[in-house]
Amino acid sequence: MTCPLALATADYGDNGCCGPTRALDADAAAALLARIDAVRPDQVAAIAHPWIYKSYLLFTWMDALVRTPAILDAVAPIVGPDILVMSADIWRKAPGETRHISFHQDAGYWYLDPPEIVTAWVALTPATRENGCMQFALGTHKLRLVAHDNTYAPDNMLSHGQTARIDLSGYALIDDVLEPGEMSLHHALLAHGSGPNTTDAPRVGICIRYLPGRIATTQGPPVSAMVVRGRHHGNLTLETPPAADLSAEAIAQHTRLLEPHAATRYVNF
Repeated sequence: MTCPLALATADYGDNGCCGPTRALDADAAAALLARIDAVRPDQVAAIAHPWIYKSYLLFTWMDALVRTPAILDAVAPIVGPDILVMSADIWRKAPGETRHISFHQDAGYWYLDPPEIVTAWVALTPATRENGCMQFALGTHKLRLVAHDNTYAPDNMLSHGQTARIDLSGYALIDDVLEPGEMSLHHALLAHGSGPNTTDAPRVGICIRYLPGRIATTQGPPVSAMVVRGRHHGNLTLETPPAADLSAEAIAQHTRLLEPHAATRYVNF
């Protein structure tokens, strides 16, 4: 039995998540969705790696989103005054999508220290249990990093079908129900998953990863990030915001920074 997410930021330490929090008003969320839907295949054909990853490097309006004061103000009490953004990925579940996302920990992909990474999931359409909203297993971030099995199951939307070895029966599950423009925040070690989209409408959201300024990479492909508040005092490669949408310089930077991650299916950022 699950219930909708309704947790204050003050509960984040105990539960590993909080929300809903208003990130954008409904009109701004609709305008952002329209911009994403308007991106034509011919516009992004010259981009070597999926444009939906690190999309703020390619589009000024995505760069503006990751700098939204309401989002950063909600993230700051968790990661501190120095904030980096590592990714802003567009997640779309098509109408009638039958695949699911197994319960996993995001931090299992990364070689970053400390793992105090926060995901802001910003809904651009309603996120409901019927269309496959996320579910959180409250408190599982306190387990720290657990082993995962790469199942490569065809009914799993994750690139490796990665599934955390956690007995979920011992944890309360909560549905990340959101209205357009609302967001949730969750810890990189919190186990979460989602079901299929059983409706006739798409479910669209943007997954933004925020890091503390002191973070460092310990191994693996080089990780890049952009300073959005304060300063960086770790060892990540710093990114430059785009001067114009899909400029030659923006595409070149996107290609250069994602190239080392192609072999691992872009799971290390």
